Amino acid sequence: MDNLARERQRSAMFVALLLFNLVLVLMQLWLFASVLEELLKGRAEMAVPASLASIVLFAVNLWMLRGIVREK
Repeated sequence: MDNLARERQRSAMFVALLLFNLVLVLMQLWLFASVLEELLKGRAEMAVPASLASIVLFAVNLWMLRGIVREK
């Protein structure tokens, strides 16, 4: 019974990580759309900060993936 509870806990944690990952990916898409809209208006000031934020979000995604792979 202990193994069943542990597997359920792992499944719940995996689903939580997937949902958090989805939020991070949606944030990256929002950043991309915002920067593209600004570039089409002729303003490029937002490109560098948005790309840095996107790199940070990507690094968080990689960190979570590393934790998942290491756990198995």
